[in-house]
Amino acid sequence: MAELTNDFTWSLSRDDCFRTCPRRYYYHYYASWGGWDATAPERTRRLYVLKQLKTGSMWVGERVHQCIQRTLENLRRGITVLSPDRIVEVTLAQMREDFRSSRAGNYWKNPKTCALFAHEYGIPVPDEHWREAARRVETCLRNFYASDLFAHLRALPRDAWLEVERLTTFTLDGIKVWVRLDCAIRHQGIVRIYDWKTGKSLSEENTTQLACYSLYAQKEWGVGPEDLRTAEYYLLVDRLQDYHVTPGDIEDVKAYIRGSVADMASLLVDREKNTPMAESAFAKTENLAACRRCNFVGECRKDVAASLAAKPGS
Repeated sequence: MAELTNDFTWSLSRDDCFRTCPRRYYYHYYASWGGWDATAPERTRRLYVLKQLKTGSMWVGERVHQCIQRTLENLRRGITVLSPDRIVEVTLAQMREDFRSSRAGNYWKNPKTCALFAHEYGIPVPDEHWREAARRVETCLRNFYASDLFAHLRALPRDAWLEVERLTTFTLDGIKVWVRLDCAIRHQGIVRIYDWKTGKSLSEENTTQLACYSLYAQKEWGVGPEDLRTAEYYLLVDRLQDYHVTPGDIEDVKAYIRGSVADMASLLVDREKNTPMAESAFAKTENLAACRRCNFVGECRKDVAASLAAKPGS
């Protein structure tokens, strides 16, 4: 097996982490590297475990995405799909197990098990809040399986499928850029990319994410904007929002990635080896609201972490 190396790459999530707080970025992409090994230094291991924490909203999104991914992969392979009732039943049972495991702190022994932010920092969360998370998952799933979009996907020939939740890359100026398309198909000469959203807020404008996906489609499948359609499906409110990505949007996202790469690279001692400057070079954000949502708040700002236990929420 090839040795794992911490290479310099780019992704939207990496960019968001860097812009939110450089110190958080340092913990997430550098100081926690290698922490999957139980014999790693104590701090490295601790940061790696904290890196896995997720909020209630993230948990909801993850479970919904995983469920839809399994369904679409089965469609692709010609395997019979379970009924919506059975899918919801199985998913909610998994969430109950997630919750019990997280509350017991099992993630400290097995970091890849569910690790909820509220449990780690002792945040008092009313039982109704957790029940609402389960209801949101059920609503999202039932909306999806009852939708015209799912009926369309279900009727596609197997050779129409391009990708389902595959973590993959393309390169820009020699930099590896990571993307994960929720669903991509080619039908009647048109490539369609769908992105599932489990939140309540709707965007009326084309997103950087969809422009990035379009750039990937251009490089991976040789498809231009004229033969490409993108859409976000807001599962909670059952709304499909179409977007048209223009050549200008693609040039804009290229410029954005280049600027972001330059900002991140400015804190490296050696870009080829992805060697970061000292931890102190990565400034802490002054936005304490961001600190209260940060997985590493207990490592970085213990006073803020202590205050979380007195504040309801997740």
